[in-house]
Amino acid sequence: MFLKRTLAVLLSATMLFGMTSLSTTAATTDTEAVSAGNYYNASYLENYASNAYNEKNLGANYTKSSTEFKVWSPEASAVKVKLYATGSDSESGAAVLGTYDLKKNSSTGVWSVTVSGDLKNTYYTYLVTVNGTTNETQDVYSKATGVNGNRSMVVDLDSTDPDGWDNDNHVLFNNAQEAVVWEVHVRDFSISDTSGVSDDNKGKYLAFTEGGTKISSDTSANAVSTCADYLVKSGINCVQLMPVYDYGSVDETITGSSTNRNWGYDPVNYNVPEGSYSSNPYDGNVRIKECKEMIQALHDAGISVVMDVVYNHTYSTDSCFQKTVPNYYYRLNRSGKFSNGSGCGNECATERAMYRNYVIQSCLYWVNEYHVDGFRYDLMGIMDVETMNQLRDALDQVDTKVTMWGEAWTGGDSYHPTKTCDGTKFMSAVQSNAGSLSERIGIFNDSVRDAIKGGAMSIANTGFVQGSKGEAEGISYGLFANSNGNYKWKAKAPSQSVTYADCHDNAALYDQLVASTASGDYGKRYEDLVKMNKMAGAIVNTSQGISFMLAGQEMARTKYGDTNSYKSSPEINKINWNNIVEYQDLVSYYKGLYEIRKNFTPFTAMDKSYSSAYTLNQPMGSAFSNQVAFTVKNDQPDEWQTMAVIHNAA
Repeated sequence: MFLKRTLAVLLSATMLFGMTSLSTTAATTDTEAVSAGNYYNASYLENYASNAYNEKNLGANYTKSSTEFKVWSPEASAVKVKLYATGSDSESGAAVLGTYDLKKNSSTGVWSVTVSGDLKNTYYTYLVTVNGTTNETQDVYSKATGVNGNRSMVVDLDSTDPDGWDNDNHVLFNNAQEAVVWEVHVRDFSISDTSGVSDDNKGKYLAFTEGGTKISSDTSANAVSTCADYLVKSGINCVQLMPVYDYGSVDETITGSSTNRNWGYDPVNYNVPEGSYSSNPYDGNVRIKECKEMIQALHDAGISVVMDVVYNHTYSTDSCFQKTVPNYYYRLNRSGKFSNGSGCGNECATERAMYRNYVIQSCLYWVNEYHVDGFRYDLMGIMDVETMNQLRDALDQVDTKVTMWGEAWTGGDSYHPTKTCDGTKFMSAVQSNAGSLSERIGIFNDSVRDAIKGGAMSIANTGFVQGSKGEAEGISYGLFANSNGNYKWKAKAPSQSVTYADCHDNAALYDQLVASTASGDYGKRYEDLVKMNKMAGAIVNTSQGISFMLAGQEMARTKYGDTNSYKSSPEINKINWNNIVEYQDLVSYYKGLYEIRKNFTPFTAMDKSYSSAYTLNQPMGSAFSNQVAFTVKNDQPDEWQTMAVIHNAA
């Protein structure tokens, strides 16, 4: 039992995902790096990959008369497709419908077969034989799956479109700095009894589609709006959804359990929506349609939708990737074991041609099929610069206004080849390599985050708003989104920085204010802390860069001191919509900040054209001050011509 408990603790420790900046520079040196050829036949596989790179329609391609199955598995000696009536053996009517052999293209390594008949809603797996071992797996290129994602499903995507989907349009910004980004977990958004959402839709995609929701305890004519209506009234114009692809840590068969929840940074099927947020996880069509309905409702409200994606690692290495092409999609360290730069047991090799292509095509799929408006890349530092820049180029072919930002750090020591698949030197997408990334790929600015409220690694740390004079320097550089001077890291332009005070990782802003000032109980109102919260919001919204916050920062959201709530109970994670009333002055203040930001171009400039328009009360780099103050000139007609901002923490 002790061994099992210890293992459970270690596995739990690997779930410390996301924005904690464990490593802001690449942890790998050339002397530590592994040549890909040491652990898999790089030349052999990359030759196949080069030939297969432009292969179209990998996966199941449905028509009423037949379905073509295509999968890339160059080292396989045999591949079969196995058809099922249901997505699991536990369902009524479960049966095997047949098994068919695929044929290999000797040049590309792509296996394919066309099966006649209308296979709509038929579930399937592949039987892949490599080196004498046969594994059954779902399709790497799945677009629909059954419960828990173990079997893929043949889907007619047109039939999953909600009414009016053809008229649904992206909500995009002229530049990303116009976004007021509100990061939220689908379940946390509506699971509270205070949300006013119907019981059937609490914690589901469809909660976002409900209009007219009010705080449940308020039956008056002037009841306070919640959920989507609240976002509109507050001026929030961009929702960043924590992972909504199919992930592995939640059992979709028991979604009603309060302990069966997770943030979702553990991908299983990248191109399939998570089933636990749907009304029926057994029918592969339902999760697709309801995810689209959520996005459509947000678009109808004028709100942009950013998707949190985790291409840097998978839930486990017992994955469809490993079973289909062993050791190709993952990096191995010098001892031949899976590298763990993610802190989650593995890291994916974006420098390899077919995984790079997979990531690019996956993002394009979400933009085109689901009308997603942008992406947040988890642990982007594990990915390589070339892949990120190619992603930017590919998304630009759809629309240059599709947004991109990510965490330019790793979650541990990362081992990668010194050369990429195209023979160039590997370069991690970390902060120190910002100069090699497109200026339209945003980087989370953890230096201004820590300057505002104190270092994120301890809830007891203090920042500028709590009166720490030494953090004035970080605030000053943050005014320019770290694009002027060279403070800890340097952005090429304001468009390359995400300015924030808190996110899903570490302590919520108000909790850190409570803990660091020893004020008392979490979740209780303290007037001085409300003022500190206002100042934190003012710093973010009067600074350049992309304005970002954890959902509820603007209403003093608490997680009761939990700094890693990835699987904590709904009581810890839920948004308590009653806070809108208790902190109505704070909510109103933030709304005013959004209005100011919206109407003053220097704050939302993509480039450094307004740098010389700023006059600071003390030079950047000056330390030990309770004040950061400045004036800035504006040359835009019909806007204020001069703004004065004084952040006074004394």
